[in-house]
Amino acid sequence: MFVPGDSPLHRLNPAAKAAALVLLSAAVLVTARPVPIFCILLLTLAAATLSGIVMPLLRSFRLLIPLLVFILIIDAFFPRIAGGPVWFSADIWIFHPTLSAAGVLFSLAMGLRLLAVGGASFLFIMTTRYADFVRSLRALGLPATLSFSLGYALRSVSALTEDIGNITDAQRSRAFSIDRNTLLKNRHTILALFIPATVSVLSRARQVADAMQCRGFGCTDRPTCYRRHPFDAADTLLVLVAALCIPFALLCP
Repeated sequence: MFVPGDSPLHRLNPAAKAAALVLLSAAVLVTARPVPIFCILLLTLAAATLSGIVMPLLRSFRLLIPLLVFILIIDAFFPRIAGGPVWFSADIWIFHPTLSAAGVLFSLAMGLRLLAVGGASFLFIMTTRYADFVRSLRALGLPATLSFSLGYALRSVSALTEDIGNITDAQRSRAFSIDRNTLLKNRHTILALFIPATVSVLSRARQVADAMQCRGFGCTDRPTCYRRHPFDAADTLLVLVAALCIPFALLCP
């Protein structure tokens, strides 16, 4: 969710932050070595620290814990890179798990890759308003439909999170035991969350459609914009630093 603030990262052009996010993700994906990926993760944490939202960013990493554990286990025992001392090897049906030094390093790199990409994405969402993001895309010349779709997708993530939290609190206030059993053991828990969330999403879609019609969305090819987001030196510096991360990731041992 967006975290209000007046830090330099908050004031940057949303288009520059989106471009930096793409470049940082590309830098992380072009290498499988843990050192450059860890450096890019530290760069993301440093940006969050300067923006005053490092604790919200760290708390958001909890969403990645299940996927992180899965990646670490799978990539450690079934790595694409083999080598070094082998500590465990077995033949289980059609599977051949092997735990080696190279596999552990590869697993660590994949885990850091998830944290780096996820951290940069969370940081972008936490420092970018939905309306500012849409206006910056329109200023770059993107079609209005595409700009609105990307911006609405960004806003829907935080809106759905708010809905799930409100629904969970409402069910608890009605003495519904959501946390007592797991979802697999208590099928009523899934229905208690899924049905209200579906109704909320459909209701919001109808409200958005009515609002778009009231504002004449799509009635003109070149809609006007009352607020501009200039691309200044700080935005250029951000994109340049993010672009330099790609050769750094390729050349770093």
